[in-house]
Amino acid sequence: MKMRQRTWTRKAAAMVSLAAVTLPLMTTVAQAKTVTDNLTPQAAPYGYFVDTYQANVSKNTTQQNNPVVGEMAEFSTYWADGKKLNEGLLAQNVAKAADITQHRNDAEAERSYLTDRRDLRYNLISGLGPYATAFVKNADAQTDFNSMPSEPLPANAPYSKVNWASTTSTLGPLVQLVNTTARSPFSGTGVVKHVVKYVRPYRQSDQVKVVPALSKVMAAAKADDYDFPSGHTTAAFESGLTLAYAVPERFQELLTRSSEVGYDRVLAGRHSPLAVMGGRMVGTAMTAATLNDSNNRDLMKQAYQVAHSDALLGSKDTTATDTFSDYQTNRDAYRFRMTYGFNQTGDTTQAMRVPKGAEVLLATRLPYLSDTQRRDVLYTTGMPSGYPVMDDAEGWGRLDLFSAANGYGALNDNVTVNMDAKQGGFNAKDNWRNDIDGQGQLTKQGSGRLILSGHNSFNGTTLKAGTLELANATAAGTGNVKLAGGVLQLSTAKVTVKGNYQQKAGQLKLARNAHVTIKKTAKLGGTLKLTKGSLKSGTKLLTFHKRTGKFTHVSGLPKGWHISYTKHAVKLVK
Repeated sequence: MKMRQRTWTRKAAAMVSLAAVTLPLMTTVAQAKTVTDNLTPQAAPYGYFVDTYQANVSKNTTQQNNPVVGEMAEFSTYWADGKKLNEGLLAQNVAKAADITQHRNDAEAERSYLTDRRDLRYNLISGLGPYATAFVKNADAQTDFNSMPSEPLPANAPYSKVNWASTTSTLGPLVQLVNTTARSPFSGTGVVKHVVKYVRPYRQSDQVKVVPALSKVMAAAKADDYDFPSGHTTAAFESGLTLAYAVPERFQELLTRSSEVGYDRVLAGRHSPLAVMGGRMVGTAMTAATLNDSNNRDLMKQAYQVAHSDALLGSKDTTATDTFSDYQTNRDAYRFRMTYGFNQTGDTTQAMRVPKGAEVLLATRLPYLSDTQRRDVLYTTGMPSGYPVMDDAEGWGRLDLFSAANGYGALNDNVTVNMDAKQGGFNAKDNWRNDIDGQGQLTKQGSGRLILSGHNSFNGTTLKAGTLELANATAAGTGNVKLAGGVLQLSTAKVTVKGNYQQKAGQLKLARNAHVTIKKTAKLGGTLKLTKGSLKSGTKLLTFHKRTGKFTHVSGLPKGWHISYTKHAVKLVK
């Protein structure tokens, strides 16, 4: 099993300062087993969550008869019957909560207050960014909390009293789909909370600083108002992932907002980091269960269709502030909130597991892949084992959906991608941002455009149709590159082909000042198209160890310019 380290730094807002940490993206390279063997789901004591989710009811309180209790079972090795079984980890859990509350700024305090008071589903609308305005209008979305009061709310202050959105509105099917997940009678965390009975952090330590506006409300909370897992975070991932299914164009932004809701709960003093990590797991599993339920199939289709009408994606507000517009900020924040900086204290040798039905979460984000391929994406982008709470029997805790939206983490076998541009959306164009390794090869078919943006080390690339865009020097991997059709486009100044380059047909497209380094042999054919770029006689467009053949046609050069073939290069000549 191979792990690639990714180092990143989360820049916290205002007073919050978090140290740079290393959080690996696990890329598992299959050896003895086939890819299919690795993707076989593993049953938990309760069976499979997507099959048993409706057993999350008050009468079921064991790991065997309630999937939520079973999914959260690892926490019982830290805390059980009111006793601390892992004092060090639990102390760290409360200390992290205290540190976060002590360093929140005013904007974070207000955001966490609004997250607390508003309808759980309304909290995710901001993740739609420039489409939020249209959603509010066409879903009749409402809230009665828009700012934080200067004085504490009364102890008995109610939550939002208005309906968050209307099922009879223009966006009614989308609203109903969110309700089906986030307001399902089976989606709550009340049962497992009363099984675990873990006390909220502000009641464990006065170093956890509650948001002042909520101080009276929280002081008056009932004694059995428990911490683990976070219900708000569960609902955030249920709402966010359901919206992401219907609006995959905002997949990572909605995921980031979902995780931010969990962070808001820690900021407010309501929950501990372990509680929101657990909430992420429950919300993810519950959403997958809802989307796998055949009774919801028609509603899912209607929600997707209305989301892609003028009522939402056709009504972009270019003046709106998009809190989640920066990809790297989103990625850093989401990755931090996967683990909250906890160390791997458990078994770090466990193979990745992909839960039954989890692939549905990527169905609209990676629509050109098969279910098996989507499972493989989840497998190769999963988190390493050993982090607190996250090693549940099925594998829900280790799913890194943000990274999975960037495509494969490794090609453990040969992978063929067939994209049909006529279907639009991600079928027409997608960008794989991960650093992809593995011993497999990539074959691109179909009329769509696939962009490879990662620093890749998989074993070779074949383009048969459509466009394959290489966005950095090592995007093509470490093996041979074969161009049998379509357009191989360079959107970077330099690309290295570490094996052989063979172009039987198709078009190689690059800037006039770009350079392709071919470490071995070049077999040229097809066409060469040169795009804008500085012109300098003698510029080497391609270099190679040796060459056979020539391009059948070259375009994109002014009159008087041509290319020449030497023993080890193709050059611009005037």
